[in-house]
Amino acid sequence: MVCDPGLAPAAVEIFTSFRDKKAESLQCGCEKLSRTDGNDVIKIISGTIDLQMNSISQHHKRLIRVTTGSEAGFTLIELLVVITIIAAMISMLLPSLAAVRHQTRSLKCQSQLYSMIQGFHVYSLQNNDQIIPSYNMFGVSTSTHPMDGWGPILDHLGIVMGNGVFDRNPYTCPETLDRPGIQATQTGSDPDNPKGYMDCPAMITISTIYAAQVPFENYRKTIRTGYWINGDNPIGIPQEFTPGIFYTSSVGYGPNLQNQVMMPNSYSRFRTMSRLIALADGLYSGKQEFTRVGVTDSRIGYRHPVQGKGANAAIADGHVEAVDGQRFPRKYAPGWVTAEEARLDNMGTGLTIYADPEQHIPES
Repeated sequence: MVCDPGLAPAAVEIFTSFRDKKAESLQCGCEKLSRTDGNDVIKIISGTIDLQMNSISQHHKRLIRVTTGSEAGFTLIELLVVITIIAAMISMLLPSLAAVRHQTRSLKCQSQLYSMIQGFHVYSLQNNDQIIPSYNMFGVSTSTHPMDGWGPILDHLGIVMGNGVFDRNPYTCPETLDRPGIQATQTGSDPDNPKGYMDCPAMITISTIYAAQVPFENYRKTIRTGYWINGDNPIGIPQEFTPGIFYTSSVGYGPNLQNQVMMPNSYSRFRTMSRLIALADGLYSGKQEFTRVGVTDSRIGYRHPVQGKGANAAIADGHVEAVDGQRFPRKYAPGWVTAEEARLDNMGTGLTIYADPEQHIPES
């Protein structure tokens, strides 16, 4: 029921009339009471009450109207139409809101990568132009000695502080999945594994990988890491390697059959710093032949599809950009990536994984 504001003056008149009639009725009743017996009194009182109730009913009908049909605020059909429109608008807005959320997280990821690459430059300035190791090794395997990792190194030196969880940890992308990405030393065929994390320092055996401390080097803090570093990673058995081929290396690996021991890389070896990938969404290091989206054992985590790209990457010269999952450069690997494919991936003006593509990729 809806009150009609236009009836306010009439209401005053009605209530005034009602008051006068009520007084008149009560006076009349009193006069009758003085001349009648008990039964008549009851009849008089009942008549008076009926008169007042009828008066109230009439005034009520004039002051308040029940609105139905076309005069109603909303009919049931109109209400259903409004609900349907609102639901349709929400269904259209939700994808946009999700895209904004992903875009915001991607920008935060890029900001963190920028901090990391600046931290790498600080490390280099403090260490005679040397590039931070992907990790330090003793021998060709880490089954008896934990590897520290570039994250714990930066944290230990106080350059970029991190922790072993996701909260307020610049070493994990905001879109990092809450799952260890390395299973039995590889990411396998599950495309979500490279979107996970790796805790460092770590002990790697032939069948598993797990976080470990390095007490004698004073590495007593676990750093949860959700970024891949472009490092040479011939771990497990003695293998031949090319010094300085990628951005960084597994310092201390060796000796191999050629009696080589892997040494730190340096900025002086970089032919095109503005194109050389240093870090990217993902985890661990190496496997440069399996960098494309959806490839088994890829260690690149394509966490940002909203950009139409897939992964963010920090470049050696200090800037950050997004990388398309179908264009991420790969290394030459017989049986996997031909020399021609590797040259197409790494030559020209696009990004590269090689410190010097001209020197390190053979002719087709």
